[in-house]
Amino acid sequence: MTESVPVRCPSCRREQSFTPPTYPCSCGAPLTLPVVRDGAPQKIEHRTWEDTWVAANCAMCGRQGHWPQPEFGCACGALVRVPVAPAPDPAERAPATA
Repeated sequence: MTESVPVRCPSCRREQSFTPPTYPCSCGAPLTLPVVRDGAPQKIEHRTWEDTWVAANCAMCGRQGHWPQPEFGCACGALVRVPVAPAPDPAERAPATA
């Protein structure tokens, strides 16, 4: 079960519980996006295709994929983007051992 994290709306400052989404990796393992617990959520004013996706690595196979950026709609009407820990650069990842 994915653990929920507290997230504060940047518009009304109301704290809400947010459960990060879990997606299936190509290897079949569940991949939960690593939400930054103390990160600063951002109010979405204008969406772009590039800002809609976030890179994350699978803990089982190490494959990096792009997943929808987590967000939620606050009761005050704001659409809020939840910060996610950045995936390491492929050059920084340790080589796989066989």
